Amino acid sequence: MSIEIDTGVRSPGTAGGMPSDRLDVLAQRGDLDTLRAYLGEHPGQRDSLDSLLVRGSRYGDVFALAEGHRRAAGPQAAAVDDKPKPKPVDYDTPVWTKTKVGDGPAFPGRKPSDTSYRLSESAAWGGMVAAGTVSASEQRVISRMADNEGRLDSVQSYDNQIVTVGAMQKTINPQGTGELARQVFEFSQSNPGAYASLFTDQGWSVEHSGKGTGDGAYTMSLTVDGIKMSGSDLSTYIKDAREPDHWTTALSPLQKAGRDAAFQEKQIGDFVTRLDSALGKVPASAVKGQSYIRPISAYVTSEQGAALVLDESVNRPAHVPTTFGKALDAFFADNPKVERDPMLWTAEQRATYEPQIVSDYEAQRLVSRMTDPDQRAAHITGKGTTLSADPGSFVRVSR
Repeated sequence: MSIEIDTGVRSPGTAGGMPSDRLDVLAQRGDLDTLRAYLGEHPGQRDSLDSLLVRGSRYGDVFALAEGHRRAAGPQAAAVDDKPKPKPVDYDTPVWTKTKVGDGPAFPGRKPSDTSYRLSESAAWGGMVAAGTVSASEQRVISRMADNEGRLDSVQSYDNQIVTVGAMQKTINPQGTGELARQVFEFSQSNPGAYASLFTDQGWSVEHSGKGTGDGAYTMSLTVDGIKMSGSDLSTYIKDAREPDHWTTALSPLQKAGRDAAFQEKQIGDFVTRLDSALGKVPASAVKGQSYIRPISAYVTSEQGAALVLDESVNRPAHVPTTFGKALDAFFADNPKVERDPMLWTAEQRATYEPQIVSDYEAQRLVSRMTDPDQRAAHITGKGTTLSADPGSFVRVSR
């Protein structure tokens, strides 16, 4: 359609379109369809026409013409402008998750900047420190190290375990036993009321075989519609990609338990127990005919050193004596005249020796079978750490 508006006035035209006085009349009198048709024939006149429309306070028509131009640009342009905003993450609903170690349901992970349900943020700490159950120094060590593991309410079922839960990533293994089963059993004994509401009322239960106190002596089961499942049956139920209701039935109670103050206190207590156990190990020398008689705690008295030992114990518990033993082997090989019994060191000697031993231990961790040892160590000893490297800075409660 050709646009002609005769005003009886003839004047020089603007480049690529009608004369400027006629364009002014078009801006004053032309309806929206006429304006669109004109710009379809003379796209170079858009800026001039927009200016005249604004001068005439026809702001709505300027917007309408711009919207029409955007739509005419095609779906690709529209996709850029109309890109939907990402939906807020639903942290309370498990989703099917694909990872390099396997696929299965899990609750979405949180960004590092989100402090929700970090072990360091648990309200349970206040009461435990006030009661003298743990020291403020132990709180700092455990809280910093725990950032390398999961949140208090972490729950996933995508690897070769039936389910992995909590800040220490305790598991139910394919046989239905494991660290989580033991943890929940101990919780049932120390806090039967909370155990009933958090676990048995939700279908989860734990039994002790009556034989020993190792992880294999405790079995966790889930009962759904009167059917009690454990081991392979439980794994098949939870890991069914076609049944998201199964994920919610099985995993949501475990997430809610992780958000409960009483079970959080149990998780913290288990970190304390693990810390005591790790520091109580006697290093194992790799040098033939050589041995150590003092526990790791005799060599490590700094917060950073204690956190590194706890970190390996949580990640690879059986390897701590060997890894630390190799660190001592390296230190004494470099310092053959140093007294081998750390209990005989002076404060001045310890200030020199202990940082070297911790450094050797970090180096040995790098060639161990730990997962991401460099990244884990960086969080404990690197920039921004809240832990002291000074010998003697780690203060423990006598238990």
